[in-house]
Amino acid sequence: MPIENLDTGTILTQILILFLLAAIGYVSGKTGYLPEKTGLVTSKLVIRITMPALILSKMLSADFSADNYFDGLKLMGIAFGFLLLIYIFTLPFTKMMKLPDKSRHIYSMQTLFGNVIFFAFPLFQALFGDIGVIYALFFNIGNDLLLWTLGVYLAGRHKGGGIKNGLKHIFNANMIMFILGTVLELTKVSDKLKGGILYQTVDMIGKATSPLSMIFIGLVLAGAKTGFFKNIGKKFIVIMMSVQKLLIAPILIGAILLFAVKQGWISDVVMMVAVMQFAMPVGTLTVSIAAEYDSDYEMAAEGVFISTLLSIFTLPLIAYLIKLVL
Repeated sequence: MPIENLDTGTILTQILILFLLAAIGYVSGKTGYLPEKTGLVTSKLVIRITMPALILSKMLSADFSADNYFDGLKLMGIAFGFLLLIYIFTLPFTKMMKLPDKSRHIYSMQTLFGNVIFFAFPLFQALFGDIGVIYALFFNIGNDLLLWTLGVYLAGRHKGGGIKNGLKHIFNANMIMFILGTVLELTKVSDKLKGGILYQTVDMIGKATSPLSMIFIGLVLAGAKTGFFKNIGKKFIVIMMSVQKLLIAPILIGAILLFAVKQGWISDVVMMVAVMQFAMPVGTLTVSIAAEYDSDYEMAAEGVFISTLLSIFTLPLIAYLIKLVL
């Protein structure tokens, strides 16, 4: 995964392609061309079918060494550790804003959890190929450990519950395919499966993940009630959250990880993937979790909408800064 692949022009091109896919979903949702429940069905199709297939196919096809696995474990730890730190640092800000509990906890949750699956996987696939997807998956495991515990706790905190229901989501289809792929790779069974009918079938299903993921994001944005002049005060807060999520956090984390690179503790690849993952726009799952626990899901929808639009500009900037220092 060479640093040359992190070209800002390439990233901008890929982001625009992804946004065109999202635009198809957005227009289809806004005009009613697709049924109202299409977003929910698409999400379940991606999470339960195409994404697990993509993960397994990449695990089978990628030339992943022991060093790569070690880097992956570092990414998992970085995701878990820095997300906790971000949460601790956001606590004073959310208290100073004097937001209602439903909104305050959504602010914290969306500052933490980016779109590390629906947006990051297609982007990493386009930039880095199979290895990029697997590295993104390692980060996602660390992310999920907190999303379905701390994230669910925050969404349900205003009514004193939530975390127990979130625990069951940690061991999901993606995790199962990752474990299966790892076993097949370590036992070299993957070598016998490459190119076979089973692999070709799984690979074909997995290739649907990128377009379906972005169409789903477009459908989510279409359903978000984001009138420009509606609730300007809350919009300003969402913009603040987006700037913190898209720029401040990844830049500060990048500075810390750069020091770790210079000390030889992590590779530049680990830093590159981690910073790009932390710079992803707000995760679409935060809206679903907020709605499920009767939290401020309208603010959550606006967080996804605004941060996703701003990421057109912020992701190439973050990529440029990474290339500048490495």
